[in-house]
Amino acid sequence: MNSSGSPRAVRFAAALMALVTVVAGLLTFGTRNEASAASTVGGAITRAEIIARAKYWYDRGDTWYSQDQADAISDGTGGKYRPDCSGLVAMAWHLPKKSDGWDLNTGDFESYSHKSWLPSLHDLLPGDALLKNGHIELFEKWVDPKDHSAGAWVYSENTYGQKTNHNTNSWSEMTTYRGIRYDKVIEKSLDGGDFDGNGAGDIHATGTGTLTIWNGKGNNNFGTADPVGGGWDGFTRPAAGDFNKDGKTDLAAVKNGTLYVWNGKGGNKFGAADAVGSGWEPFSAPVAGDFNNDGVSDLSAVKDGTLYIWNGKGGNHFTPADSVGGGWEPFTAPVAGDFDNDGKTDLAAVRDGNTLYIWNGKGSNKFGAADAIGSGWGNYHATLMSLGDVDKDGHSDIGAVNKNTGTLYLWNGKGGNKFGPADALGGGWLPHF
Repeated sequence: MNSSGSPRAVRFAAALMALVTVVAGLLTFGTRNEASAASTVGGAITRAEIIARAKYWYDRGDTWYSQDQADAISDGTGGKYRPDCSGLVAMAWHLPKKSDGWDLNTGDFESYSHKSWLPSLHDLLPGDALLKNGHIELFEKWVDPKDHSAGAWVYSENTYGQKTNHNTNSWSEMTTYRGIRYDKVIEKSLDGGDFDGNGAGDIHATGTGTLTIWNGKGNNNFGTADPVGGGWDGFTRPAAGDFNKDGKTDLAAVKNGTLYVWNGKGGNKFGAADAVGSGWEPFSAPVAGDFNNDGVSDLSAVKDGTLYIWNGKGGNHFTPADSVGGGWEPFTAPVAGDFDNDGKTDLAAVRDGNTLYIWNGKGSNKFGAADAIGSGWGNYHATLMSLGDVDKDGHSDIGAVNKNTGTLYLWNGKGGNKFGPADALGGGWLPHF
C-alpha cells in the first residue's frame, strides 16, 4: 500500500488455482412458469443480450443472406429481421422497423438518431458495430483485449450464398470502418458497480467506515482510491445496482434492519440516503442483480437458509419478497453476475468455505442446478465479490481478498462459468473489507 492507505494499481500475475467445471445439482429452487423477460423492441438492452441475439442467428444455421424484407427470419423472441448485414445489427440491437416496414439499411445507420460515433476503434465494446459505406458488422470482442492490433471477433452477413458469419477481422480490415454505439445499450453490468460510467467495473468498499471507490480503467487496471464519504460504520457491505432506473449506479445497504439506497449521480457522487424499508435484520447483506431480466436491478438476500428476491420497479421501489429456494445454510452470501454470458443474472457462492458454485439464471427469478466451479476458496470466501466487467471483454469477473496476505485477486470471466487464472492486484486490502 502507499502512504495514503490506497491499494496500488500495479498488477502482477498470480496463478492461484485452476478452475475446473464439475456439475453438481444442489439446492431446490421454486418452480415458476412466467416467461423470461428480455428487452423490448426499441428499448434498453444489455450488451450480453445483443451478443446472445447475434449468436442465436449464427447457431440457427439457416440465416441465408438476402436483401429482401420478405425473407425476414425470426429473432427467437417474436420478431423477424431481414438477413443482410444491416438486418443482422438491427436484429441484435432489437430495433423497430421503419415506417415502410423494412429494417434499417447501412445508409440509415449513417444518420440513425439513436447511435453515436465512437472517437476511436479502441473504444469498441461488445455489442457495438463497425460501419462503412455499404456494409456493417457487429463487434463481439477483441481477439486480445490487451493488444487490439490482433483484431476482433465479429458477427456479419456478407453476401448471397452465405449464412451468418462469426469470424475475426484483422486490425487492417477494421481500420476501413468507423465504430458506432447504440444509445439505448445498458453501459454497465447490473451486477457490479460502474460509478464513472466508462464501461469498466469499479471496486467499492466501506470496511474502514469510509466509502472508497477505485475506478476501473479496463485490462484489470484501476485508478487510485477515491474516498467518497464517511459514516458507513454499521452498514452491510453495499450492493451496487441501478435502483431508480436512470442509467447510473446506485448503492444499497442495511443498517439496524432498515434498507437504504443512495442514488448515483455519476462521477462517484451520490444523493442523500433514501430509507426504503425495514425488517431486514434477519437477512444476509443484500446482493443486486437483474434476476427477472427486465432491465431493473433487483435485490436478493438469505434468511434462515432460504433465498429471497425483491424485484426492482425503478424509483427505488421493490415488489414483495419472492421465496426462491432453500438449502443455503452451508453457503456464503451469494454474489451476482452473468457468468455464462447469456444475458441473465447468475448467482455464485462458496460452500463450507471451500468450493465455489454457480447457479445460472433463467429469468423470472429461476435458476438452474448448481455448477461446482473449483475448490480452494478457504482464504477468500468471506470477501467474494462480483465486480462487473473489469477487463472490458464483455464477461463478468469476480474478485476476493486473501485473508492471510491482504492481496486482492481477480478472476476474469470467460463465459460458460469458466474463469482465467488469478490476477493479483496488490496487498493492503484487508482493512477495506
